[in-house]
Amino acid sequence: MKLNTSKEVWIARVIAWILLCLVSSGILFVTTFMIGPALFAVPNLTEKIAVAMYCPSAESTSLQEGASTPTTSSPSGTRGHTVEITCYFSDGSTDTIDNAEYAIASIGGVFGIGGLIGLLISIPLLLLPFFLIRRKRE
Repeated sequence: MKLNTSKEVWIARVIAWILLCLVSSGILFVTTFMIGPALFAVPNLTEKIAVAMYCPSAESTSLQEGASTPTTSSPSGTRGHTVEITCYFSDGSTDTIDNAEYAIASIGGVFGIGGLIGLLISIPLLLLPFFLIRRKRE
């Protein structure tokens, strides 16, 4: 789209950016809250996220999954399994990622990856008005 004056160009760009911000917020919402949780289906992704957050220099790791236990004091409440990761370092030391740390890292990690996917989609959209809306050459 080619316009006559610089003022018309910038008005058109601002309007386009406002509309693209609305579209981008929808994209970010969908990728964060729909694609992000879908990443739980990727094998070993949550384990890799937790290890990368809590012991990034680990030489090797071992995963221990516990039995399903009640998550509330109610006997009819929900149940969940426990996870513990032991990290082994080159100097012979070990570190343990307990269930709470694992939950924070895995849940935050997959939602964060979903949000980053949304950003990677949205940023090029926000650059489009610079290329598509221009002033006519005289």
